Formats: sequence, structure tokens, C-alpha cells
Amino acid sequence: MKKRICGIFILALVLCFSGCGEDEEIVISNREASAEASDPETDPSETEEAEEQEEAEPEESCFVYLTGAVRKPGVYEVPSGTRVFRVIDSAGGFNEDAAVEALNLAAAVTDGSVIRVPDRQEYEETKRAAAGTGGPGVQGELPGMSGGAEAKGLVNINTASVSELTEINGIGESRAQAIISYREENGAFRSVEEIKNVSGIKDGLFNKIKDQITV
Repeated sequence: MKKRICGIFILALVLCFSGCGEDEEIVISNREASAEASDPETDPSETEEAEEQEEAEPEESCFVYLTGAVRKPGVYEVPSGTRVFRVIDSAGGFNEDAAVEALNLAAAVTDGSVIRVPDRQEYEETKRAAAGTGGPGVQGELPGMSGGAEAKGLVNINTASVSELTEINGIGESRAQAIISYREENGAFRSVEEIKNVSGIKDGLFNKIKDQITV
């Protein structure tokens, strides 16, 4: 009888301890599962999605028309803010007779820009016209000297500064800056009519200012 009672007591103890162990394992397993679910490092999909969004963002670009004394004239798509010399490099560089000094090679291009590279002969003729060179033996006036067109109240659009250009009736500061940007990119104006190539200057405004300007 005593042996039977001892056996039952031992069996009860074994069952008690084995049940506690199972509950503890369940609690621990549940805690580990919760920790894994709350840990952001265990979800790589968020990182991959962020990387895909960064790669999908396109780089802003613009179109530039390059013409004149370059090896491959044409329209080029380049990143916005690209310098003029890099656009020319994309076109294979200058021709041998290009007047490189006629351009501001460090200028940044914008969408719709027209960059004309004059050849040496064209550039020299433009310089002589801008300087007002007369016939043989007659030295024309250099930019900045008084007299000539300036004495008549005309503004030389090839040499005038922003403040001087704004003295033209109908030309504000933004258009004056556009005139300077155009001649930096394309060289000096060869005629007063060429100012109509500047953005914002159409026939109506040209007819208003043509008697106030010279080249």
C-alpha cells in the first residue's frame, strides 16, 4: 500500500514539473516571435523599396542647340546647368577655325539655349563692326569711348552693360540680362535686327527700340 502511494506521489510530481516546462517554452517562444515582428531590421522590403525610389528619380535635363564652327552641330540633351565647354565637347569639339574666345565657355546652359560658335573670319568682322572701324587709314572708336553712336544717344547692344541697356525705352532688367546672355553664348550682334532672336523681344518691341540701339 505504501509503495502504491509513493508511486502515485512521484507520478504527480513528474506531471507537475513537465507541465511547467511546456508553459515556459510557450511563453518564451511567443516573446521571441513578438520581438522579431517588432524589429524593423528583419523586414528588408522597406530598404529595397527606398532604394528603388531613389533609382527611379530622373535627373533633370535640358535641350541645347549647338551650331557654327563645331564638328557635330545639332541638338543635344544635357543635364541642366551643364557648362558650355562640356556641351561643345559632346559635339566633338571646335573646328580648327573656331573663334573660341568669342564664347563664355564657363556659362551654364538652360533649356532651349542656342549656342553659336563663330569662325575666325566672322568673329573678326563682328569685332570691326562693333568697334566702328572706318575705311583705310581711319581708326574706329573702341567700345567705351565717347562720341560716335553713343554721342547720338544710341546704345550699342554689343558693349552695353545691364544698366545701360535698361536706359532703352521698353527694356527692363530681365530683358537686358537676356541680351547680355545671348551675346555671351552667340557672339556679338551683327545687326540690330538680330536682337529679335533674344527671348522676349518680338517685332512689336523691336519697332519700339530700333531707333535707340546700334551695333
